Amino acid sequence: MKKAIIVILAAVMALSVVGCGSRKPSGAGINKDVSVGDVIRFGRYEQDNDPSDSNEDIEWIVLAKEGNKALVISKYALDCSQYHTSKSDVTWETCALREWLNGPFLDAFGAEERNSMIDTTVTAELNPSFDTSPGNDVTDKIFLLSIAEVNRYFGSDEARKCAPTNYAAAQGVWKSTIYSADGRAACCWWLRSPGSLSDHAALVLGGGSVESDGRAVYNILAGIRPALWIDLGA
Repeated sequence: MKKAIIVILAAVMALSVVGCGSRKPSGAGINKDVSVGDVIRFGRYEQDNDPSDSNEDIEWIVLAKEGNKALVISKYALDCSQYHTSKSDVTWETCALREWLNGPFLDAFGAEERNSMIDTTVTAELNPSFDTSPGNDVTDKIFLLSIAEVNRYFGSDEARKCAPTNYAAAQGVWKSTIYSADGRAACCWWLRSPGSLSDHAALVLGGGSVESDGRAVYNILAGIRPALWIDLGA
């Protein structure tokens, strides 16, 4: 009897709200009444850098809501990776990071969760400060924000600051000694927009400012904050 009660209590706790303004999805779907600014859980990924336990729930910030779909971005930098694996002129369309996000990273989600992800036209937006070619529009389930989008959805440097997970930190992400987010050292994170040169990509710095010049695409120190549109259901 005691064991049955513990199981029931655990199930109830798993459905509880995740902090102030946060909501737990029901299965692969997410409650339709989520609002911009809410933090929801969707999918799982290694985050505590302890491979002996199971992967942890991914927390996502709701950036926009249109009808029955929501745009979300990971609350933390989930991993650390190059934008591209060599010193090359690339765009979001041709970079290795896009291939990884829509390949191995996407495959880490369950079938129900993948079905909830909306195929999105990811626009090839010009860097507002440079005329570097952004390539062509593509269709992705998972992507990075552009310069225009990160400025649209985050109203300040403070809001753009982001901390890495323990796993991302272990993968080598750069951590600031000055700036913090959520009580932890902040990191820089990639955007999909090109930088000042065709072998550079824009990013957000540890203090939350957008670096339009960008860094070399083979830089190994930047974090990854995936973004996607999720179908909230009918």
